[in-house]
Amino acid sequence: MVKKKASSTEEDNAVLDYLRKVNRPYSATDVFNNLHGKYQKSNIVKALERLTDQEVVSQKTYGKTNIYSIKQSKEDIPSPEEAENINKQIEALSREMESVQGDNVKLQKNLKDLKAAPTTDKAKTLTTELIESNDKTQARIDSLKSGTTLITDEEKRKIDAEYDKMRKEWRIRRKIFREIFNAITENMPGKPNDFKEELGIEDDPIPYEQDPLQ
Repeated sequence: MVKKKASSTEEDNAVLDYLRKVNRPYSATDVFNNLHGKYQKSNIVKALERLTDQEVVSQKTYGKTNIYSIKQSKEDIPSPEEAENINKQIEALSREMESVQGDNVKLQKNLKDLKAAPTTDKAKTLTTELIESNDKTQARIDSLKSGTTLITDEEKRKIDAEYDKMRKEWRIRRKIFREIFNAITENMPGKPNDFKEELGIEDDPIPYEQDPLQ
C-alpha cells in the first residue's frame, strides 16, 4: 500500500501528539510502528529531528539507537510535597489492587465450583436416583436383618464344593513350586529368599496349612 504523502507540519504534529500522549521514550522505529505505518519511516525520522531542533523533544543515543521523548516542562515536574502525595496514592492503589486481585481469585474459584456443580434439573435427577438407590439398600438391610435366606442349601453346597476343589488345586500347585524351587536353590550360593525376591516371586500371605475361611 502506498503511504500517504503528508506535509512536514502534519507529520511533526502527529509525532508530537503521539509522544505527548504516551509520555515515554521511543525509538523512531517504535514511533513508526505505533503510528501503524501511516507515514513513511524516513519522514518520521526527519520529524523527530526537527522536533529535537525545536527543543520540544529530547534525544539520547544508546549504542546505535536514538531514543526520543517529549521534553518535560518545569510545570510538569511535581514539587516534593506533590511527589510524596503521588507516592502515597500509588501505595494506596497498589494495596487496593492486591485486595481486588485476592477477591478476584476467590470469585474465580466460586465460579469454577458453580460451573462444576450440577444444574437444577440435573440435581433433581440425581436426587431421584439416590433416593431409589437408598430405598434398595434399605430393603436389602431389612431383608438381612429379618434372616431371609439369600441362597439355597443346594447353592451353598455347590459353592463349598467349588471352593474345596480350588483350594486343593492351589495346594498341589504350591507344593510343586516348592519342590522345584528347593531343588534349584539347594546348591546355589546365597539365600533362597534373596533369589526369590530377585525373580519377583511373592509367597502367599496365607500359611500353607491354614484354611483362610476357618
